[in-house]
Amino acid sequence: MSSKVGKKKKSSDEKPEKKSVLSERNQKLKDELEAMPRQRSVMEGLTKWRLATYAWIVFLPPYGLYRVWSEESTFVRSEKVVWTFMIIVYMLRFFWIILFS
Repeated sequence: MSSKVGKKKKSSDEKPEKKSVLSERNQKLKDELEAMPRQRSVMEGLTKWRLATYAWIVFLPPYGLYRVWSEESTFVRSEKVVWTFMIIVYMLRFFWIILFS
């Protein structure tokens, strides 16, 4: 009997109010999650267009660089910078081999 004396029964008015606050908070979190940039999967990175660009980078770097920076490119800015740097290094090494070997 002593355990029943200390407990209060919650009114039914408090539960819907708490539930609506939680659902508003959940909705806000859901909106923030949708606004965050999502990470691409590996398969999204291996499209036919990108594979062709990689082949052009290896066999004809200037045209590969053009494809990396073109308007239809799906590369993000950081990828474009990295590929540009790699093509420059590749071309410098290529000329070094031609001139000094």
